[in-house]
Amino acid sequence: MSTEQRGETAPSPDMRAIASKLRLLIKMKRDLPREQRRLLKLRMLMERREPKWMRMDEWRFWKIARQERWRRPKTLDNKIRHQRKGYPPMVKIGYRQPRSVRGLHPSGFETVRVFRPEDLEKIDPSRQAVIIASTVSKRKRLEIIRRAMDRRIKVINITYRDMMELLGASNVEEVKKLLQEVRGE
Repeated sequence: MSTEQRGETAPSPDMRAIASKLRLLIKMKRDLPREQRRLLKLRMLMERREPKWMRMDEWRFWKIARQERWRRPKTLDNKIRHQRKGYPPMVKIGYRQPRSVRGLHPSGFETVRVFRPEDLEKIDPSRQAVIIASTVSKRKRLEIIRRAMDRRIKVINITYRDMMELLGASNVEEVKKLLQEVRGE
């Protein structure tokens, strides 16, 4: 049974082209040297093993727990500073990530926050990827994504809602199906 017989419309060729560009933007990874790729994987493993840093008495006082920032323990009798058994671990330099991959996105790109479509002119597509700021309106957001597709710049925080607008789809399932079709080609 074809898509026309089921009451669905077949995607137009330009929709397929947009979908393939979107898929490319989503799946794009930076070409890194072998050593940097190894260090990026190592960083991912290190991040998984890194403990949740806790301030002293965070488990006791809600006011301290909601602040979500670590402070160095300084008092003489502080159990975390003494690294006593049964208390949370203290921040140490040994938990730091390898220098060459520090601050990179897991895809290998440096992240740059963008507020306007004109900001894309300063981006180097081979090294940098874009994060669209949360305060950007829907119209400007779509314009940024369109320009990024033309310049082949990776957009990190693209959503299904953005893809629905770009493809003219009515729901998320249509977008997923179209992306699957494009992948199969």
